[in-house]
Amino acid sequence: MYVITTEEMKYVENNAINNMGVPSILLMENAARGVTEEVLKLKPKNVLVVAGKGNNGGDALAIARQLIANHVKTTVLFVGDENKATNDCLKNLNILKNYNINIFYDYSKLKIENYDIVLDGLIGTGLKNQIKPEFKPVIDLINNGNYIISIDCPSGVNSDTGENYDLCVNAHMTITFHLPKIGLLFYPAYENIGKLIVKNIGIPYINTFSNNILTNPKKFLPKRYNNSHKGTYGKVLFISGSENMTGAAFLNGLSAYRSGCGLVNICINSSSIPTIQKLLPEAVLTPRENLNLDNCQVIAIGSGLGITNETINLVDFVLNNNNNKFVIADADALNIISKNENLKYKTAVITPHLKEMSRLTNYSTSYIKSNLLEVAKNYAKKYNTVVVLKDSHTVISSPSGETYINLTGNNAMSKGGSGDLLTGTISSLIAQGKKPFEAAVLGAYINGKACEIASNNLGFYGVLAQDIANNIPLAINSL
Repeated sequence: MYVITTEEMKYVENNAINNMGVPSILLMENAARGVTEEVLKLKPKNVLVVAGKGNNGGDALAIARQLIANHVKTTVLFVGDENKATNDCLKNLNILKNYNINIFYDYSKLKIENYDIVLDGLIGTGLKNQIKPEFKPVIDLINNGNYIISIDCPSGVNSDTGENYDLCVNAHMTITFHLPKIGLLFYPAYENIGKLIVKNIGIPYINTFSNNILTNPKKFLPKRYNNSHKGTYGKVLFISGSENMTGAAFLNGLSAYRSGCGLVNICINSSSIPTIQKLLPEAVLTPRENLNLDNCQVIAIGSGLGITNETINLVDFVLNNNNNKFVIADADALNIISKNENLKYKTAVITPHLKEMSRLTNYSTSYIKSNLLEVAKNYAKKYNTVVVLKDSHTVISSPSGETYINLTGNNAMSKGGSGDLLTGTISSLIAQGKKPFEAAVLGAYINGKACEIASNNLGFYGVLAQDIANNIPLAINSL
């Protein structure tokens, strides 16, 4: 499913209105009908509708009218100067005045506890800065409601960036229109939207957008065949681990096998081989001094590698002598690459967290956090590589600009080793024949889903990376 910016939403609305002949008031009526459908499912007895003077307020007023038509006791709080209302908002306000309904203009006269549901139609999308201070009492009033539904976007939230400026509506449900707005999918706004519902309002779909969320993960899943052998499902070479971080290599290999790879070869320092043999007897093990880049389709390098003169030379050698194999760079390989501009052009996939991306781009982590899509897309395009920019909601971007925001996973992943699993899963999926971008999108989705399954059984505190890896098969089965 596409996700769009505020400007893109304006474009599709204007296209519908100006080029397709769809009246704007009809779109507003359709939006109101969609929200009303969801409100009626909750069987409220008394609803407060908070409406601003913009088109978000117009949606809210149309909803109020439809609720009355469905015999729901409804009260309206209109916020702002109605003489400055948008045309469609004013039309709906004037229509509503003909109904038997209480319309208040002073929030202080309302007792919020009297309402089952409060509908937030104060501002909606398009906010670029903190909401004006005079709206704070109204925001506070809404937030004290028993059950809060925001129309299109919680008021106070930037629907492009996800910023909430520490002053916004905290909704139990957000009902957005046509397609999800990008900012609603990023933190901190993701914690303000509650349950997200998307309603079709009759706008013709345009298939020229580049940002997505994965709603049909099965389409990226590699096929399995009864008439097959281990070579059918690919061979991955992991150049990872070190004496003090042997576990990283183990987690690479474990997640690769759990996600379907045919054969895993772990190239590691000789002293760590006995440990890996005990942890993952299915893996082929190669001492670092016997490195051979030939017998594999995919090379993953960097997890737990460490940074020494030896590993700096190793990363350089692998990236320059891999015979055009797919190379996934993670962790310390990324830190090494960050010091060598030429090496940035030689990867198929990179999997940085914010600090590693900061080293690669020289942007601050705070800037990257606030501009995940822009940073990932620009790097992917410039260096012709797939970028898996890890965050609470990971961004995966291709050199063409196509981008996915991954919504699976939870805070149980905030633990050492989770990134090693992602590298292993992506490598495995490429080895099984998926294109690097598809493998990265599905890999992030599967790892997050496996974490959700693990935390359902173990809780958020006690999940280990191994637990996530061991639930990858269940995650795949659930697709």
